[in-house]
Amino acid sequence: MPLSFAAELQKDGPVQGNLDPMRVVAGGQSLNDGIDAILQKLGNGPLIFNLGHGITPQANPDHVTQLVARVLGTNR
Repeated sequence: MPLSFAAELQKDGPVQGNLDPMRVVAGGQSLNDGIDAILQKLGNGPLIFNLGHGITPQANPDHVTQLVARVLGTNR
């Protein structure tokens, strides 16, 4: 679902922002861009930030650390 539509739904309650797990595999700027898009569009309302289908076996643990730090605001 487009983030703009999720932002409309967010007016009535929490929404989940599902990050594409392949961005966690890619890491770097691709991961940051995906996180930032969700947080910019949905971060001011009630939001459950999560991965669309969990962490894949190909994901580098350092990328998971990058994800958590960025969502928590310690890596922006």
